[in-house]
Amino acid sequence: DVALQSPPETVAKDSDITVADSGRQSVAVLPFLAMSNGPDDGYFADGLTEEILNSLAQLPELLVTARTSAFAFKNQDLSVQEIATRLGVAHIVEGSVRRSGERLRVTAQLIRASDGFHLWSNNYDSSSADTITVQEDIAEKIAVALNVVLDESKRELMQKQGLRDVEAFIAFQKGLELYEQAHHGLDTTTEALEPVNRFFEDVLDRVPDFSPAWSAHSDLYIHQVLDDMN
Repeated sequence: DVALQSPPETVAKDSDITVADSGRQSVAVLPFLAMSNGPDDGYFADGLTEEILNSLAQLPELLVTARTSAFAFKNQDLSVQEIATRLGVAHIVEGSVRRSGERLRVTAQLIRASDGFHLWSNNYDSSSADTITVQEDIAEKIAVALNVVLDESKRELMQKQGLRDVEAFIAFQKGLELYEQAHHGLDTTTEALEPVNRFFEDVLDRVPDFSPAWSAHSDLYIHQVLDDMN
């Protein structure tokens, strides 16, 4: 089995779940915590988080907090209720990732912020090769717990999003980290952006049609034009 559950996943009973009158549920996917300390494990956890977020964001029934807002709470010691209030959402997804060699353990849980009640939670014991399958299952189970009826067209839409390539999403997270560091000050230089683009180019070599990497990659050339104008 690709995703072995231990213990079995828990899902709240229908009677325990309050459906929003609008029919749209709001949710933020917080950065999953890296529980192992390999050189790429933090980037792997961030990439897995973003893949789940991107999948859920394709569903019109859900209001999903943008990556920038959700990742602002990375490594912050705040309660679920406080984070949800600041983000203006009713639900929070959080989890953890541990890698050891080719073994992969992922925990994920969907929490209703108003009372801290777990609407769904699960543990996945699998291999790194099955990362995409685990990510897809987490996104689908969260959607169902939030009362989204998934048909084949919606599943296909969710599966088309993101990178669906572990090495690519690790490279993308490394590029984003350097990109944000390069823009941290008021004086962003082309020299600071040049090493950033090497990671985005690695992403595009593996997933040529990934538009966020193209967009970030172009920033260097915008700054080069601005430099020439000054």
